[in-house]
Amino acid sequence: MSDTVVVVTGAAKGIGRAIAQRFVEDGRSVVGVDILEPPAPLAFPLLSFDLSATSWIAGLVDGIESEYGPVDALVNVAGIYEQIDPADFSLDDYRRVLAVDLDAPILLAVAAGERMAQRGFGRIVNVTSIHGEFAERGGLAYDVAKGGLNQATRTLALEYGDRGVLVNAVAPGFIETDMSMVNGVLETTTDDFRRFYVEGGRIPLARTGQPQEISGLVAWLCSADNSYVTGQVIRIDGGLSVTF
Repeated sequence: MSDTVVVVTGAAKGIGRAIAQRFVEDGRSVVGVDILEPPAPLAFPLLSFDLSATSWIAGLVDGIESEYGPVDALVNVAGIYEQIDPADFSLDDYRRVLAVDLDAPILLAVAAGERMAQRGFGRIVNVTSIHGEFAERGGLAYDVAKGGLNQATRTLALEYGDRGVLVNAVAPGFIETDMSMVNGVLETTTDDFRRFYVEGGRIPLARTGQPQEISGLVAWLCSADNSYVTGQVIRIDGGLSVTF
């Protein structure tokens, strides 16, 4: 794998950055993709790209392979969240979330997956969310996108499994990233969150997760050591979902 490349979207910070950094530490060549500027220098190249520009995604993969080498692993992390109020529904807001959170990872998976399949080896991991199975008010677009990406993961696993490409998803719960910011406040630090989720026992491990706690499983799923896990959606949520 030393001459191949791992592509990680949303790699400027948060979960994506932690995953990309883990691959670097494991000796893998990494190319990050993000529309955001990183808050600190990175140990890997970062391509500036707006994933809502879905018509350019196939060209993005072509460009990465031409410049950096064949892609043997893809990790789709990039995502956005828009509060959707049914009483004031905005089709533009809804479609913007689906473009980034659902359409882009599927198109990337197909563009990279076809190339992987031709070479007989590849690993794809979609970072979804427990929102793919459990709903929340205001999360209409985000919940739909994550649920759809879970199902796309299963279908793509069927499409590519017999050609050496394994496709899985990991579904984080409450992880301390910028996605947890609500009206400028990190929701996981509020008294309400502590009382309901931590003291109330909704998270059995009694704490939120850190981005680095996602990276180890993703790295293994993208390695040759993973030879028989495909089509799975694996929750990483401190036990939150077992209390639902």
